[in-house]
Amino acid sequence: MASLTLQLEDKVVKEYALGPMVTIGRLGDNTVVIDNPAVSSHHACVFRNADDFIVEDLQSTNGTFVNDTRVVRQMLQQGDVVSVGKHKLVFDRRAAGDAARDDEAATSSDGETVFLSSQEHQRLLGVVMNAEAHARAAVPAVEMPGRLGVLRVVDGKADRSEYLLESHTSLIGRAKWTLVRLKGWFKPRVAVAITRHQHGYVATLLRGRLLINNQPMNGRHDLKDGDVLEVGGLTLAFNFKE
Repeated sequence: MASLTLQLEDKVVKEYALGPMVTIGRLGDNTVVIDNPAVSSHHACVFRNADDFIVEDLQSTNGTFVNDTRVVRQMLQQGDVVSVGKHKLVFDRRAAGDAARDDEAATSSDGETVFLSSQEHQRLLGVVMNAEAHARAAVPAVEMPGRLGVLRVVDGKADRSEYLLESHTSLIGRAKWTLVRLKGWFKPRVAVAITRHQHGYVATLLRGRLLINNQPMNGRHDLKDGDVLEVGGLTLAFNFKE
């Protein structure tokens, strides 16, 4: 099984087996958590595309580098070195071993890096990023659509009356870092992901229940102008902004 070996100052910290998706970033919902100011909240991901593995920068502040060249999205070759901040991840297509256990944690020798491997978090982030990867398909970066989408609150309590969908991925859930915040402790931390691509937007159900135009939805749905989403006590109308 292919792997990424995390290194700091040429010291091996941990090896991660590559499944369908590995996410790298500062927040604890990533597969590889790097607690360092130079690393963005969700900095980069590595996902499988058929027999290949692709690294993608997730609009990080300081960039993602492969063999010292800054990249947006690039197919990995044997021995490639992915740099995120001061940390390096060495790609090995031929490595063997099992994916990191749910309860494993490690700290780097300088006390700055903490790694959490959560099966549930990996599943959620994998669904989010796979939805985006499916929508964006080709390895080279693509232009975003000319028209922006917007979610307008039709019913329910929300922080705003409308939400502009500017990012590659916009999240709906209870977590404080989601775009659309659901009210209530029993709401999912991340319920729905809306990903943006060259043709429009895709909604992906991650947790809980989602209705689109009064119909229960599972998996992915290509959003159309005028679609009405019901999730976590909110009713939201999707439209393209004029």
